[in-house]
This record gives sequence, C-alpha cells and structure tokens, in this order.
Amino acid sequence: MLEENTNKIIDELGIGFNKLNNKLTNLLEENQHLKQIIVKLEKEKNEEIKLLNKKYDDLKNSLIEKDNQIANYKVEIKNVRFQKNNIEKANSPIIINNNNNNNNNNQLFKEEYSRSTFNKKPEKSKIRVVVGLDFGTKYSLFSYCHVSGNQCIRTNDIWHEKVGQLRTNTVLQYDETYKNVKLWGTPALAKTRNIKNDKFVELFILHLSDLPDNLKPILPIKYKKAITDYLREIGKVIQKTVKTNWPNINFFENVLLVLTVPAVYPENSKEIMRECAYKAGLLVDKFSANLQFTTESEAAAAHCIENIPKAQTLKSGNIFMMVNCDDDTIDLSLQKLNDKRLSEIIIRTSGIRKSALIEAEFIKYLRKKLGDDTMDLLRDNNYGQMQFMIQQFCNSVKIHFKGDSSFSYELDIQDTIPILTKYVINKSIRKKLEKNEWIIRIDYKGMILMLEPIIQKVFNLINDQLYKSQVICTAMFLVGSLSESIYLQNRVREEFQNQVKIISVPIQPTAAMARGAVTYGLSMVT
Repeated sequence: MLEENTNKIIDELGIGFNKLNNKLTNLLEENQHLKQIIVKLEKEKNEEIKLLNKKYDDLKNSLIEKDNQIANYKVEIKNVRFQKNNIEKANSPIIINNNNNNNNNNQLFKEEYSRSTFNKKPEKSKIRVVVGLDFGTKYSLFSYCHVSGNQCIRTNDIWHEKVGQLRTNTVLQYDETYKNVKLWGTPALAKTRNIKNDKFVELFILHLSDLPDNLKPILPIKYKKAITDYLREIGKVIQKTVKTNWPNINFFENVLLVLTVPAVYPENSKEIMRECAYKAGLLVDKFSANLQFTTESEAAAAHCIENIPKAQTLKSGNIFMMVNCDDDTIDLSLQKLNDKRLSEIIIRTSGIRKSALIEAEFIKYLRKKLGDDTMDLLRDNNYGQMQFMIQQFCNSVKIHFKGDSSFSYELDIQDTIPILTKYVINKSIRKKLEKNEWIIRIDYKGMILMLEPIIQKVFNLINDQLYKSQVICTAMFLVGSLSESIYLQNRVREEFQNQVKIISVPIQPTAAMARGAVTYGLSMVT
C-alpha cells in the first residue's frame, strides 16, 4: 500500500515537473521572442532618431542660410537707402536769400558744402603720416607709417607709460558724476584697485551696431559721450606718438587717420564716428578728408595680401577667406582678388557678442570651481580686478597652450586677485582651496573644455560658408587676437588642409586690422 502511494506521488511529481518544465520552456521562448521584438524596435527607433536628426540639421542649416540672406539683404537695403539719400542731397538746390533767415541759409550752405567733401580723398601733397586705428569692443590699438618710409608700418606698443603691449582695453572709468574720465584703458582694470564704486563704462561701441536695442549694453551715460571721451584719450596717445617720431608734422594737416569698422555695422555708424572724432578734437573740420574709414575685413585682407609671402602666389580671380577670430566676434568673408591686388567681398558671415569668446568660457569654468555666488560677488564688487584676472589668463594661454597634454596653468588667487578669497562662501569649496594654497590648476583637459566650444563655432562657420558659396577657396588667412593661439592655428590647419591649399597667419595677427588700415590709407596718398 505504502509503495503504491509512493509511486503515485512520484508519478504526480514527475507530471508536475514536466508541466513546469514545459511552461518554463514556453516562457523562455516567449522571452526570447520579446527580446527580438525589443531589438527590432530599438533598431527602428534609432533609425527614426537618425532620420529626425538629419531633418533637424537640414532645417537648422536652412534657417542659418535664410538668416544670412536676410542679414545680407538688410545691409544691401541700408546701402541703397544711404546712396539714395546722398543723391537726393546732392541734387537738392540750396536757396540763399536776403531775408531774416540769411544766417541759417549760409550755415546750411556750409554744411552741404562740407558734406559734399565726405567721400573725397585727402590731398596727397599734404599727407605725411598715415595712422590706422582699430577701435574694438574690448580692446583698441593703432599702427602708423610715414609715406616716405618705404612703407615700414609700426604698431604702437607703449601704453600708459609701459612698453610691450600692442593694445589697451576699451574701457573708461569716470568720477561720481560721470562727467570726467578718471582712468581709461588697462589702468582702469588694475589688480591693485579695490574700490567698490568705480564707475566703469565699456562695450559702448556696440551701440553703433545693428543689434536690437534690448541686446545692446545698458550704459549710465550716452554712448556718443563714451565714444567721444575714449577717442579723446587714445587720440592724445596717437598725437604724442606722431610728435615724438616726426616733430615737424602738423597733426591736423599732415596726418591721415583711418578707422576700421565692422563690415556688418550700418552705414550711419561712420557718420556717428566722424562726429565723435570731431568732438574729441581729432579733426578741425567735421567733414575733413583726413579721416577715412575701411571695414575690418577689407583692412585685414589688404594687410595679409601685402605681407604674407604665400599670398604673393595668389592670382587675379583667386578666392580667399578671411577668418577674423577676435575677442568678441568671429567674422568671416570670402573675397576675390582682382588685377590691382585689391579684393571684393563675395559673402560674409559675422557674429557680434557682448562678452569675449575665451572670457565667457573661462568665467564658466571658474563658476564650476568657485560657485556662482562667489563669481557674482566678485563681478558686482570688484569688476575691474575680475577683468584684470581674465586678461592675464587669456594672454597667457593664447601664447603658451599648443595642445600639449602636459600643459598646466596656475591661477594664484592670493597673488592675482586676493579680494576673491573673501567671496568664497561655500565651506567645502573654501576648504579645498585652502588645502591647495588658493591655487587653481588648469590642465590640458580644462583648456580643451574652454577652447573646443569656440573652435567648433569657427569650424561650423567656415564649413557653412564654404558649403553655401560652392567655390574653390585657394587660401585662408587667420587674423584677430584669438588667432594668436597656436592651438587654434593647428586645429584649423588639421581640419581644412585638404580643402584649402594655403592656410596662413600674419605676424602679429592681433594688429592685422590696424596695419591693414594703414595700408589702405597709403594706397590713397601714394
């Protein structure tokens, strides 16, 4: 009896086990089937994502192209309107009568007569010296040359009684009333200054641009006053430099001043700049032909064509690209060389920013290291010292960082900007900084994090312009302060060496616009 029950139980267990085994087998097969379905769905999803990404990229490129077309149309419309106004003014009669408005009409006649000389060239017989002024958003500099000096162009390197720097900051520091300039240029941002209420005014040149008003910097004074005050201060340096080198030169009669302006600025920006230069005491006549203007891209092209050996191999009809990587802009233009070694612009791309490219990335990096509160306190209370720290960093890395994995930059807070130690509120961050003796070490990876976003923007703009133009670009010239970076130069060569035959950088690319402005001026008087 017991044996029968045992056998029965064993049989039932065997049957149950078989059922469970079959069920498990079915579940495994079903699971395998589901996995195959999931893999298939994942594959379909990835393909759809790729398709959507491609559509997105196509739409993005299309929008970029439309935006650039609109920008070019706006520039053309403004140029047409400006030319139309000039024609109307030239054709409008000037009536002079003998009634009570006689004085007003005489003044009108003088204004119209002066305005008619606006586009005239300076008298060749009187001009002895040409000065090119690069009036930049963040920095300014000038170059100069005597017309009989075998075109030996020099760039001023004496600023605020110190020798060695090619440029000074485009910044003003006023008194409490914003009436008088206390300091200007680099001294306004000296690291030793520890005054909370310094009245800084900067980025005022952006008010000449066609940026929407809500994107232009808010200023405590009228932008024309800031431009005039800055031109007055830098004008003193220019006049002193000319007087030192050529004591017998009459600045107002014998000097041709050429100012560079961004190509994307509206035409009336030149009239405003002329008005400010006159009020700053750089002209005896508001419409003097001794003040001329050229675009930054045209000036840079003139300098490169004249001074880069490889550029001498270019022939008439060759197309080349100017890549101006400056502190606050990336400005590209495709230009065609003509028989007279001059160039005409085919297509242009530009981006105007309120903050400098490297500066923005460096601040972003410091915010991660020190915290937003710390950087906000530094900006609000010691803006000048913060700018000094940024300037020291940018000048160093542009020269010394070449892409070496062993690179290291030490930011000694106690030496460079000691006030910053008071603003580190976060206890863990403060403890870490104290352990490292208030030194922030920026290695190769840190530099790549800062520079690569900028370089990718440059690559995107170059690729976009090459794609849209559909022309053979024979040469590419890099100018502007950021082009001092050996790392940027190497990356551009690596990226485009198979597309562009000549990729070159002039000596002192920072001064290319100012030196090119002198070249432009010399072509008018020699």
